[in-house]
Amino acid sequence: MAATTANDGSNSQMNNTPKHDNNGVKKKNQTPKESLTSSRKSMNMSDVYSADSPKSEKRKQSSTIPIDDNDTLPKNKKRKTLNARNESDNEDDDEPELKVSKSQNRKRIAILDSDDEALENDRMDVDVTPSNKKTNKNDTKTKGNNSTRTSRKKKTEESEDETTLYNDGSADENDESEVEEYEDDDEDQTKTPKRRTTTLNREKKTVKRGNDSNFTHLSLEFLKDGKRRDANRRLHTDPNYDPRTLYVPEDYLNTLTAAVRQWWTFKTEYFDTILFFKVGKFYELYNMDAVICAPELNLTMMKGDMAHCGFPEKAYSKFADILVTKGYKVARVEQTETPNMMKERLEQQAGRKNKFDKAVRREICQITTPGTKTFNTLDNDNVFRESLYLLCIVEIPINDNKITPCEFGICFVDTTIAQFYIGQFEDDRYLSRLQTLLAQYPPAQILCEKNKLSEKTKKVLTLTHAKMEYLIANKEMYETTKTLDILRDDTYFKDEKGNLKWPDAFQHVFNEGDEQGLHVRSNFQLSMRALGGIIWYLQHCLVDKELVSMRKFSIFQPPDENIELKEVSTFKQQNMILDAATLYNLEILSNSRGGKEGSLLYTCDRCSTHFGKRLLARWLSAPLCNVNEINERLNAIDILRQKTDLCTKVRDKLKTIPDLERLFCRIHSLGHRPLDTDHPENRAILYEDITYSKRKIQDFLAALSGLKVANEIVQLFSKYNDLSLSSLLLNTIIYQNNENKNKNFPYLDDILDYYTNAFSHQQARNEGKIIPTIGVCKQYDDALNEIRENEKNLNDYLNKQKKLLKNHDIKYIHVQKTRYAMEIPESACRNLDDDYELMSSRKGFKRYYTSELRELIEELNESEKKKELALKDTTSSLFRHFDSHHDIFQRVLNCLSTLDILLSFTVYSQSYSDMCRPIIIQTEDDQQPFINIHDGKHPCMLEKETNTFIPNNIILADKSSTEVWQTKPLVLVTGPNMGGKSTLMRQTAVLAILAHIGSYVPATSCTMSVCDRIFTRLGASDRIMAGESTFFVELSEASSILRHASRHSLVLIDELGRGTSTFDGTAIACSVVNDLANRIKCRTLFSTHYHTLVDDFEKHENVGLGHMSCMIENDEETLSKQTLVFLYKFVEGSCPKSHGFNAARLANIPESIVELAQTKASAFERWVTLKRILLTLKKVTDNFQQQDILEFLSQLKLN
Repeated sequence: MAATTANDGSNSQMNNTPKHDNNGVKKKNQTPKESLTSSRKSMNMSDVYSADSPKSEKRKQSSTIPIDDNDTLPKNKKRKTLNARNESDNEDDDEPELKVSKSQNRKRIAILDSDDEALENDRMDVDVTPSNKKTNKNDTKTKGNNSTRTSRKKKTEESEDETTLYNDGSADENDESEVEEYEDDDEDQTKTPKRRTTTLNREKKTVKRGNDSNFTHLSLEFLKDGKRRDANRRLHTDPNYDPRTLYVPEDYLNTLTAAVRQWWTFKTEYFDTILFFKVGKFYELYNMDAVICAPELNLTMMKGDMAHCGFPEKAYSKFADILVTKGYKVARVEQTETPNMMKERLEQQAGRKNKFDKAVRREICQITTPGTKTFNTLDNDNVFRESLYLLCIVEIPINDNKITPCEFGICFVDTTIAQFYIGQFEDDRYLSRLQTLLAQYPPAQILCEKNKLSEKTKKVLTLTHAKMEYLIANKEMYETTKTLDILRDDTYFKDEKGNLKWPDAFQHVFNEGDEQGLHVRSNFQLSMRALGGIIWYLQHCLVDKELVSMRKFSIFQPPDENIELKEVSTFKQQNMILDAATLYNLEILSNSRGGKEGSLLYTCDRCSTHFGKRLLARWLSAPLCNVNEINERLNAIDILRQKTDLCTKVRDKLKTIPDLERLFCRIHSLGHRPLDTDHPENRAILYEDITYSKRKIQDFLAALSGLKVANEIVQLFSKYNDLSLSSLLLNTIIYQNNENKNKNFPYLDDILDYYTNAFSHQQARNEGKIIPTIGVCKQYDDALNEIRENEKNLNDYLNKQKKLLKNHDIKYIHVQKTRYAMEIPESACRNLDDDYELMSSRKGFKRYYTSELRELIEELNESEKKKELALKDTTSSLFRHFDSHHDIFQRVLNCLSTLDILLSFTVYSQSYSDMCRPIIIQTEDDQQPFINIHDGKHPCMLEKETNTFIPNNIILADKSSTEVWQTKPLVLVTGPNMGGKSTLMRQTAVLAILAHIGSYVPATSCTMSVCDRIFTRLGASDRIMAGESTFFVELSEASSILRHASRHSLVLIDELGRGTSTFDGTAIACSVVNDLANRIKCRTLFSTHYHTLVDDFEKHENVGLGHMSCMIENDEETLSKQTLVFLYKFVEGSCPKSHGFNAARLANIPESIVELAQTKASAFERWVTLKRILLTLKKVTDNFQQQDILEFLSQLKLN
């Protein structure tokens, strides 16, 4: 952006003064033209708002004052601009360049320190106009000539006044301020600095940084620990203390200026929230907010004792997102009146006026938290692509129930797409269902009742690392009846005629036949309370109307609900159950570090759209159990694999489609927010309004463009009729069919034609406003007709005057605000009557108004007002009209996202060699569920550059196998440390998940019966925050397996019992294997290093033995040293040793320690041998045999 500084070269007295550098050396005088050119040198945004800008660097280089080696900053360094850099953000290169003059910063510093009404007006005049809209330098130059006659007295007064505003008492007494001259313009109240002559060469104080400990707010008693209270005057040590509010003494408030008092008033209600406080065209941060934001946003503090920094209005989106991502809450405080509106209010105000009334009104327009991110007017782009959930949870204990001791009511919402979920469920003492919910829908923020959650629940919620906020029962966490009253009485679910229509999901919530929503079923009482908490919080953040009115509600049901703990031969599940432990252990959605790389989602994601990626995550969280649906997906992939060219064209088109799911939500918000007349956003004064209008229209046009591309994709598929015949799924999601309109891809031609012809897209994109074509808006059309009629009447009147005055040179002239003034030659003005009112004149002509002409002009003005009013509502009404097709657009989204995933699976199936189509079989009543995978590979390991992964056969409970151990449902897996046991087990589960979502798998063949649930007990880790040890975590996961596994489940247990003593661990592992093999009989891989466990189950009818093979090479010099070569092949039998010493050497354990350990291990092995012999002796009944064994033992050396 260009600066408002008007450099004037006509001031000869100032320009002729020779300039000096810091050593007194004369500098060459600049000509006015050179001065003007140098001052207008283009600078980017980060340069202007940075303390290290080129201008500052130049100033630093010219300084030759010696600096002490210990000083980090030059003592004469003076902060002249704001530092609004964000080094990690480089996508704002196309923003207009900014220049902010020092006078603008001085105004910002002085506003809160003065009660002067003029300063309130000045705050509205901080000019950061884009450089392409500035007047050229010749226009600026002509204005400045008269200011050279400014009196010495006036210059002195202005200089003293600016010194007071800028220094603010914080500079040294010897500091000499910069002198600036201003010109006064009656039409423009902005004071424009004419020229800036720097005479500052003396030592100055260092600018305060964010870590300065001398800011004024730090000395306030009511902010200090031990004295800080909430709005109800409860100390912060009180259990009922509300950290969201702050008590500020009235005596202190009365000592403040109007603007400062206004800021503290907001802070009393939003103490835990950072206030982006609008001052003119800047968002300012003060006191504790400035101290937080200066380092977080890389801003530099302004001068003064008060902590203060800020940034321009257009940078709001970037800085707010940075803070919210880091867990802060941000409130956007906007000015809702101009200084002129304030003057009118004060003039109309009756009674005695208070000094605190002399501040423009401000209101909070939106509060953004980690869980309430939306796309409002000020957002640049849909910068976050993943789902961000706000979760509200209500818990009650269930007495005398040891199996399910608690019940939860939950409601969570993805505010980026306005999707709500409500549900209620009982849970076990391990909170398995709650943990699964948190894993499948990871919350960014959690709301709960204060002092109502159990300690166990608090620990589980703490592990999510989500921001937690406690609501007051009944007051903020609404009761069920109050929630219903709010939803019924407000406009959330009412159409334009005021008719109430509940979303379809509420049919499950209300009693049967209750259309008014008066009575809630018992199994939804708690969930409605949780919904009440969500409603209150969205109201608190001022986003409730735009989100709830989308009517996107779904019922959440735990995946394992209605599944009893008993042996079942068949089941009717639609989806496989993956609990929290399984999602984490198998790294389905994220890796163990919380990132995406290396996860299954990252590996198989080839989606082209963002809504397709989100749907894929949901598919992976809940794979299918319905064999027919799985095969439909696989059939579609088989057909698409044969149409490579078509797939390439379609994927290229999909990549051009924006995030329609979020754009539809945003358009709904933009269309319905103007209807909420009480929302402060509709009163906000935004100085980049044209920019925001263009963004709105760009989003709307982007949505239309995406729908057009979707229609083009359908047209592409229409040329391939064989696809619809071969795949029922493709026929449903891609082909249009009049017989099944509710499921097939909808017809969009009429809708797209309407919006294509409704207005000029290019004009709307350039001008930032929608001008409807004829027939789109009746009010606008009527206004245009009236304007044409008025203009015709004016032309008729002009012709009438020409005839009356007998002069054809009479014409209408528009001069500034004067319109349709009749310009009459002087020769025709001699016989004019008194009705002709002289307005102005020029040489040879005079300009007149008549009473009739005034009436015609007034009629024209009224028609133009109607036109502007209709035009103002056109955009929002067009958005509402677009949103009325939401059901159709939702079908488009469903079809496109499914197609995107199928194309992604198609590309994935062609990414590697040896990819096969899995065969999923529905198990009959008398059949044992099985798995048969040949040459299977772990999908995530194939992403590595060195593709040396060794495939393995994994066969469990397959009666057709020729190997006996592969016919057993449970296999004990042994092998050396680092031999690949855990990888093999994870590989088995991940391949099963891929097969059940309908994807090809990396194997030569894959056949398995349907799996209803996958259980994992992998790895070893404790949960410090939850107070759970490693061994307790192991037992908790084992307990979940034993309680919930069925014969259709797949169980993976890795080294159970290693968290305790060898004897206890062996005993527990033995008992678990026994239960799995005898009672549940499910497909199980159980790895262990307890070789006695292998001996115990070696001949069990349901247990097989397998191990990861290796090759041992003895060292010729030292027999104790062995070289172990891992073969990574899963073969029959058990491994006699775990070869832990090999792992110790690989970990660089000192050799002396390893050798001592080997000696100890040999002794332990001899004692184990003795134990086995003694057990054998115990079983021998023949006395002669016992005597022979004892004699043999007496000859052994067991030291």
